[in-house]
Amino acid sequence: MPEDNLLDSTDRTSDRTSDRTRRGGRATHRIPFGRLALEFVVIVFGVLVALGFDQWMTNIDHRRLVNETLYALAAEIAENTVTLDRRMAYHDRILPGLVENQRAAEGGERQSMSISGALPDGLGLTPLRSTAWELASVTEAVRHFDLPILSTLSLTYALQESLHEYDRIVSAGIIQPQFFAATDQPGPIIYLGVMLSDVREREDELGRFYAETLRHVRQRLDDPEAGAVIEVG
Repeated sequence: MPEDNLLDSTDRTSDRTSDRTRRGGRATHRIPFGRLALEFVVIVFGVLVALGFDQWMTNIDHRRLVNETLYALAAEIAENTVTLDRRMAYHDRILPGLVENQRAAEGGERQSMSISGALPDGLGLTPLRSTAWELASVTEAVRHFDLPILSTLSLTYALQESLHEYDRIVSAGIIQPQFFAATDQPGPIIYLGVMLSDVREREDELGRFYAETLRHVRQRLDDPEAGAVIEVG
């Protein structure tokens, strides 16, 4: 009996030792959650910094593209303004004679001057440029414009295209053979007076939009001289 008790005591001691050994083994292989969490945070932070830097560089590129495009548009609008001023000055010079002829024709009177005499340099429908605006659309620079600037530019160039379309209508009427065959008749005389008077009104409207749009673009660039045209002579 004492031997049995001794064996039982030895077995229990051995079991406790085995349990401690197993528990000790698990303790040495415990997952380091704290270190893993720290590494995860460091990795996420690094990714966010990289993405933020990439976005920052992209924003810089977009701002550079917008500024370069706005400078090109300012130069184009300023140049178009000079061209438009010359158009308007020519039309102001020829319209009095055309209107006088128109009134004479409407009253059944003889015209005071020939059509060729009333148009010393032709119709004076000098085209206006839109290269910078077309390039802005191709490069998608307009996607990064402020909405007020985009709206102003879009409307201005739409009015310019409308004037060009009206120019084409006027020119198409003038180049018809029957027009020159009847230049002493009331119809062509009245046509010229009415159509060029309409052209002149459209030029006035476009000129106002040019001035307003150029002012907006210069404010956006914080450069009151952006696009300034230096005329020589």
